[in-house]
Amino acid sequence: MTSKLVTSKTLELPPSCMHFVPSQSQYFIVGTYDLAIGDPGSASSESRRSGSLIVFRYADRELTLVEDFPVPYAVLDLQFRNDKPESFAVASSAGDVHLYSFQCTIRACVTLEHTIRVAPSSDTLVLSLKWLWNANMMAITMSNGDVAIVDTEHLKIRHTLPRAHSLEAWVAAWSPLREKLVAYSGGDDSVLCRHDCSNRQDSSVPRNHADFVQDTKLHGAGVTAILPLCVDHDESEFLVTGSYDEYVRVLKITPGLKRAKLLLEQRMDGGVWQLRLLNYSQPPITETGKACHWVLASCMHAGCRVLKIFEPPHRDENWSLEVVGKFEAHESMNYASDAQQDPQVRDVKDLTFISTSFYDKKLCVWRLEDT
Repeated sequence: MTSKLVTSKTLELPPSCMHFVPSQSQYFIVGTYDLAIGDPGSASSESRRSGSLIVFRYADRELTLVEDFPVPYAVLDLQFRNDKPESFAVASSAGDVHLYSFQCTIRACVTLEHTIRVAPSSDTLVLSLKWLWNANMMAITMSNGDVAIVDTEHLKIRHTLPRAHSLEAWVAAWSPLREKLVAYSGGDDSVLCRHDCSNRQDSSVPRNHADFVQDTKLHGAGVTAILPLCVDHDESEFLVTGSYDEYVRVLKITPGLKRAKLLLEQRMDGGVWQLRLLNYSQPPITETGKACHWVLASCMHAGCRVLKIFEPPHRDENWSLEVVGKFEAHESMNYASDAQQDPQVRDVKDLTFISTSFYDKKLCVWRLEDT
């Protein structure tokens, strides 16, 4: 398939993340990141980060700016809650997690509800966050390598894994097996960590505790994206990972084993910063009997990739991956992309994609069509 640009817009600040509103899919929110470099010769020599939350509406092929909500920090990530789709959290450059509600009124769309201090200082950036399934809990990662589990009901850290990574901890995810309280994290140190939180109530957990497992061999550069996959016929955990080394990988994690098993790897021609599952009504089983997972990948300087990951019907058969479409009109780093969800959509050609690029501050609306 080929991609077709529908419309584009240049933003005032560099876009770092974005997400469609699950409960009102005509709206989406873009988080921005601006770094003002201080002048060494002036009194204010310190660099300062700021950003915004920008609400857009896309309906009837028309893109409309609804609200531009400035914030005194750069926005690194934003994620909507699974069981309360009008609630979302923001990861900030000042060491906080901010909890917002979304409801479009005459005055505003986004409302700040609570702020949780999670980092040891305001110099530590919260880089990513991920809500737990149907619970008041999230996993967060930080620029100092820490990973923390945050209780959003009582507005406090449940426990911290100090220095889970020796460099920036870029991304967090939860196990696809919902009966397990297992978090994953990926870092700039090329390490994938598995952290069993099931029996942990401590405020701080030592790096070498028994429920903490590191895999240092699979990735050739920083681990930047982790996407859990639900696989019915196997009790193991399956993950799709992205890395600065430009590869998408499918991994199988068997409890009790120290190493993940590599099932598939394929190069994307750009660092894989984000992986997002496309939840539209495509039949999950192909004519060959293989289950199919549709994934949208943000591949930095290479743009976007729409992927089909085929799960074999039997354990002893191979996984496979097909790049269905590409969008390469961005002129700088593509960090954030999403697709407008519609329960009536039954084909990827009927999806509307929105992607952003950082340095040129570009937002693009595009679709796929047959070649």
